[in-house]
Amino acid sequence: MDAGDISTQEPDPTFRQAATYAITVIVVAALFLGVGGLLYDPVPLAIIIVFPLLVLAGAAGALWWTYRTWQAKGRWQIWQGASWFLLALFLISLGGTGSALLDR
Repeated sequence: MDAGDISTQEPDPTFRQAATYAITVIVVAALFLGVGGLLYDPVPLAIIIVFPLLVLAGAAGALWWTYRTWQAKGRWQIWQGASWFLLALFLISLGGTGSALLDR
C-alpha cells in the first residue's frame, strides 16, 4: 500500500449535522412538554398542542436544509431522511394530541 493511496479528505459532516438537528428538535419539543407537565397539574391543552407543532416546524426546517443542500450540490438525501423522520414523528404525536383533545 502506497502512502498516496490513503485519502486525506475530510469526511462529509452532513449526516452528523442532520442527526444533531433532528435530535435537537425532539429534545426541545420533549422539554417543552415536560416542563409544562411539571408546572401544571392538569397539563393545559395549549402545551399538548404545541409539541406536534414544534416537531412540524423542525420538519419544515429540515426540508429547508434539504433544498439548500440540493442547491449547493451536496448530499441532500440525508436531510430529506431527517425531514421524513420528523414528519413521521409529527403524525404519531398528532395522534396522541387527538386523543388528548377527545378526553377533554
